[in-house]
Amino acid sequence: MIEAVISMRLPGVWISNLVGRFDVDVRVLDTIPYGEKGVQDLIEVKLQEEELEKIVKFLEQHQDIEDVQLEIVEKNKAIGVIKCKMCFACRDLISSNCFLVSAHTKEDGRVEWTVITPDNSCIQNLITKLEEHDADPTIVKMKKMKEEEMLTEKQEQIIRMAYERGYYDTPKRIGLKDLANAFSVSQATLAETLRRGQKKIVEKYFEIK
Repeated sequence: MIEAVISMRLPGVWISNLVGRFDVDVRVLDTIPYGEKGVQDLIEVKLQEEELEKIVKFLEQHQDIEDVQLEIVEKNKAIGVIKCKMCFACRDLISSNCFLVSAHTKEDGRVEWTVITPDNSCIQNLITKLEEHDADPTIVKMKKMKEEEMLTEKQEQIIRMAYERGYYDTPKRIGLKDLANAFSVSQATLAETLRRGQKKIVEKYFEIK
């Protein structure tokens, strides 16, 4: 597997418009399909608390956005979900067989994607498609991933279920015991699997930050 960081401009896309209007940093933490032609973006926004209402109103006026749910989770940071039409960049990503790990904005208004893909041809396919849409893509870095950097299938399954069922919520909606029962493993085994997987995720987060 290959990991690449790609810098690009996304004219007309909500994330670019938001950064162009407000002094904020936006990270797309996850993206899942929504409806027939839409996506839901789980986002983190670093901002001044008093700007939240203005940002929500600004996003609600974007022609591609159907719903905005944002709330302050700690000082100068909001997390929420954007439901919107699938932009050209998302379509390019899906059709090129690349998988988005994260996306975040830069001070110059560009957006950096970290993607994982099976081989170089997929990266080149994505670059070509983005060029056709005048996104001015540039490969910032690219490397072959080491096996120890990747989540195992079991780690991914457990962490995803833990997230979806509210293990990371405050307060928790599910505890370690119930998660362990769902996977028919001991609490100690589940806790160790979570710890190892979370360590890889944290290492990756600070590497690309």
